[in-house]
Amino acid sequence: MSPSTEYATEYEFVVGGEYENEKGLFTVMSIEKDQMTIQWADGEGISTSIEFQGRIQERRQREKAIEQEKLAAAKPAPKKAKRAKSGKQTPPAH
Repeated sequence: MSPSTEYATEYEFVVGGEYENEKGLFTVMSIEKDQMTIQWADGEGISTSIEFQGRIQERRQREKAIEQEKLAAAKPAPKKAKRAKSGKQTPPAH
């Protein structure tokens, strides 16, 4: 991808919405054009591009899905329930 190519993200942010990036949980304080202001719980805030934060969110979702697939693949198949043997046999019905 060339530096001038824009990365189209399908991720949508809403003012007041809470999201998470590598730094932690943040709240979207405002959105204007292609920029948004976000603030973390510690009060630190920045102006960042929606496109950049969208790529982060999409990557995190892909990583989470891969991790869940790995966990599901690592789980052993459920065992069939064994019937209790009472020692008594029921004669076949005639």
